[in-house]
Amino acid sequence: MGRLRRHRVLLPGVSVLARYALGSKAPLLERAQEPKRTAMLTAVMRHLEAKAIDEALDVFQVLMATRLPNTAKRKTAKERLSTLPQLQKASRHRALGGAGARAGCPRHAPSAWPPWSIPATRR
Repeated sequence: MGRLRRHRVLLPGVSVLARYALGSKAPLLERAQEPKRTAMLTAVMRHLEAKAIDEALDVFQVLMATRLPNTAKRKTAKERLSTLPQLQKASRHRALGGAGARAGCPRHAPSAWPPWSIPATRR
């Protein structure tokens, strides 16, 4: 690359040269004169390098867009699962009619309940 005089080729010319070289077959590139051949190969390498970096950044963007929300969802699911024992305890307490808290109240005794309101576990 040191032999190539880059100041003589403008940036749009490099992309045109890269497209020309990518569309050419190997024998044509081999028959090209030395400064032109080096310029074409350098332009192709720069083009492919820029394209590879662009594709890698696109993949990185997709990974970050899917990974961050998924991590947040997992954390929320873990928090929800951590509250399940408390929920089970509260539902057991509710199914039993809160018998421990209202033991002295005859209105809340299971015999005072109408049959349709008795939980299935107590019928």
